[in-house]
Amino acid sequence: MTALSGSDMPNFNRFGRLRSPLAVALAAVIAACSGQNIRDPDNDEKMEKARAFAFEGDTKDTLNEAKGDREDWRFWEATFDGKAELRVDVSNWEHTKTLVAKVFVYDRTGKQLDERDMSQASPQVRAQIEVKKDEKYYVRFKLLSGAGEYISAFGGVPDPCAACTDKQECKDGKCVHKPCGGSCPEGTRCDTSKNECVKIKVAPENKCEGVNCAKGEMCVRATGKCVPIPPKAPGEDPPKKDDAIDCDVIDARDQGAGSVLTLSAGDNKGVKKGMSGFVKGVKGASFTIVEVYPTRSKASCKAPAAKLSGQTKAQIKP
Repeated sequence: MTALSGSDMPNFNRFGRLRSPLAVALAAVIAACSGQNIRDPDNDEKMEKARAFAFEGDTKDTLNEAKGDREDWRFWEATFDGKAELRVDVSNWEHTKTLVAKVFVYDRTGKQLDERDMSQASPQVRAQIEVKKDEKYYVRFKLLSGAGEYISAFGGVPDPCAACTDKQECKDGKCVHKPCGGSCPEGTRCDTSKNECVKIKVAPENKCEGVNCAKGEMCVRATGKCVPIPPKAPGEDPPKKDDAIDCDVIDARDQGAGSVLTLSAGDNKGVKKGMSGFVKGVKGASFTIVEVYPTRSKASCKAPAAKLSGQTKAQIKP
């Protein structure tokens, strides 16, 4: 029921006696100061008067106790089945410090689905509800005290990683920077422990493929040329046992301070993971078998690939 204005108030008191002009004036002032006779300037103080949220972007509005704007109603019609989110923010305006209000969400029947506080103590409201396509949902902004401005929006739950750049990736709903900015220049790789691009170490090209050297010669990997096999220092290679496995070094690539070797012996020659061996003619080139295949094996060698250049013979010790 709309409160009567001062001019409409009858000039009789509760005892039926005519009130004095002064009493009538005082009653009008008291009613005006209380705000009870001020009409809502937005004309949206009821569910049936609810206005639609902005179709795109945020909806901006105010609540003001002194102006009689104590409630705002909005509605949103779902265009999908699933989870939708109501977002309200009062943090961007200095003069909202006095605003104390509550936010309610209802379905079309008036059933309350959610309730949240809205003030500088709780400046950002996020409420998610399950919605059905073509159903209307209503939001009530009820002022408790003060005045202030707010923005609101109702719609699909935003993708938290939609703003991620090419140099970022989405982890746990947040945009985080990719290691090394997401890519490294050609010839380098990303060292994730340092978060920087480092040069890729490339094993020297083996030019000995298909080269057959004469007895007493060996092929130099870097040049592909046959050269005399240098004489071995006494005691440089341990004596070969009857059950030792001779093989060739097919490939050598740097790994850390040493290298990884591909050898020409595998299951077919009884090679087992964990066996040790050495590259002939190279001091300190001992290795351990780490992987075994039908006719090949892989070994971790203490010497770098460059030190093995031209040396293709190896021995595996059971």
